[in-house]
Amino acid sequence: MSTPPDRPLDAQGLARSGAVIERHFPIAGFARLRDRLAEPAGSAAVRAEFRLHDGLPAAALKVEAGVVLTCQRCLGPVRRKLVSAARLVFAPEETPELPPDYEAIGGDPQKFDLAALVEDELLLSLPLIAQHAPGEACELPAETAVASAGEEPPEMRRPFAGLKDLLKH
Repeated sequence: MSTPPDRPLDAQGLARSGAVIERHFPIAGFARLRDRLAEPAGSAAVRAEFRLHDGLPAAALKVEAGVVLTCQRCLGPVRRKLVSAARLVFAPEETPELPPDYEAIGGDPQKFDLAALVEDELLLSLPLIAQHAPGEACELPAETAVASAGEEPPEMRRPFAGLKDLLKH
């Protein structure tokens, strides 16, 4: 399919024809995701297979992206591969008989934004706490690295140490 990536798609028409869409979206184009990354570099690969399911347009969506997050332990960069797979049905959530194991996508099925769905899937696949894996090297802050190397830590300043003497008078 050769529609521009920023143009709304027709899920109803795509499902009737059994279309498969494969696209790449730049990570820097996802504003909500970009705020949670250390570096907004790379792209997200998307594959969407459309079909009709009980008369409703449905899609099997697979999203993969390599992202750079901030490690919550050392505040250094940590690379992670995000992978998400979802089965979507384009119907109002109030539809009485939604197919099991499908997530309802509301709105007009003839005008949906694939980029917004991809960004939602990437946000849902982010780890709760980004940190280096046990086998990866975690860059420790300078103070911790000095203390662990066996050297003496730098002299600690105590700004309120003189208050004790003032309270005695």
